[in-house]
Amino acid sequence: MGAPPGLLAFHDWPRRLSKAWRAGGDALGDLVFPWRCAVCEAAGPGLREPFCAPCRGVLRARAAEIQRNSCPRCAMPVGPFADLDKGCSECRGRPLGFDAAIALGYHEDPWRRLCLKLKKEREAWLAPWMTGLLAEARATELALLPADAWVVPVPLHWLRRLHRGYNQSDALAQGLARRLGLETHRPIRRIKYTEHLVGMNLTKRAEIVRGAFQVDARRGPDLKGRTVLLVDDVLTTGATTGAAARALKRAGAARVVVAVLSRAL
Repeated sequence: MGAPPGLLAFHDWPRRLSKAWRAGGDALGDLVFPWRCAVCEAAGPGLREPFCAPCRGVLRARAAEIQRNSCPRCAMPVGPFADLDKGCSECRGRPLGFDAAIALGYHEDPWRRLCLKLKKEREAWLAPWMTGLLAEARATELALLPADAWVVPVPLHWLRRLHRGYNQSDALAQGLARRLGLETHRPIRRIKYTEHLVGMNLTKRAEIVRGAFQVDARRGPDLKGRTVLLVDDVLTTGATTGAAARALKRAGAARVVVAVLSRAL
């Protein structure tokens, strides 16, 4: 025989009260600290993340299109009938340093604006949301990583980090590692201060970043035979990520996969 309706209602009151408190808290948050879409800047009740539903849908659709039409080796766009054996026409026969590249989008708006935002420490809260999108959109490729893979951010030189206040690649690596259930490690450091590489061609960039990274000798043995997911915000020519990947491989890493938010064209 079931309990009387009144008794059921009595036992249910904590859940109802908790639900009411959450609803009240959400309403107050919408009023005092309203979310605003990072893409279209629309604000409104019910928005609980930095992307409104329409913009999230557009971002996911665009990311799926990019996944279908990108080179798995360098993440550059390719045509529907491209021969991708050993890479595309852009990277085939060229040593990259890394083995594969995964990009959420191309370096055009809104990805460009979002990456610029992330360079400021006050916008670091965006990193977990961006890596969440990356993990969702590129789940197939990321699922191929072994369970003991390391997630490694591309490090900044200490002087640049001091000036900027934080490393956006570190924030992205931590967010992506949490989503994938992997460990974040920082086995490499940037030992060479380099000028900004904006506007330089691949040859000049490669020359400047040569020898810029060094693996901590204490972490070298742990890299032997390991797969590394190397995380950065933007992949431009691949000179920086390539130099970091080469340092990891010299220390014994078996495979380096680059993951970025945006791929420059």
